[in-house]
Amino acid sequence: MTTASAFAPDAATAAYGQHLLPERRFSPGAVGGLAGPDNAGPEQAGALSLVYGSFADPDSAQRGFRSFTDAQRSLLDAPGFLRWISFADGPHGYGLGWWRTVDDAAAWARGPAHREFVRSQREQPFELSQFAGLWTAQVVGPRSFFCPMCRASTDAASVTCACGEPLDDGFAPTPPRP
Repeated sequence: MTTASAFAPDAATAAYGQHLLPERRFSPGAVGGLAGPDNAGPEQAGALSLVYGSFADPDSAQRGFRSFTDAQRSLLDAPGFLRWISFADGPHGYGLGWWRTVDDAAAWARGPAHREFVRSQREQPFELSQFAGLWTAQVVGPRSFFCPMCRASTDAASVTCACGEPLDDGFAPTPPRP
């Protein structure tokens, strides 16, 4: 079976990008991810939430990261939560949430865990700047595999190509949490 892996642009690819797009940036740093209980793929997301924050000092940043972790724990029990991805573009930090519906995301934002998170941030601010928004998907396309053996396209509902090659689906269901 061909297994999906993580790859960063190598030096030649980064140089190619810088040559064609000098204004393009690569920001060093961590990318965090949190899969919901169903480990759902992007084709199941009917809504996206985007949060933004920046920090002005290291202590505030660390308090913020710990606070975000506490808030994310409650996402795992939120109906309709699919996935959370945290990443940075230089000093700009982002969190991208995948949700089944915009109502699911809004219900979590109105719920007690998020309200407590906001109250705590307002009492002892750690962010220099912040933003949050919520979007409904207008078009949700199918997800496909492209077999590395025969190059045929296979709908992601199947995990085996017509040629018989098993296809590694990183969004396969995961066992329930204890």
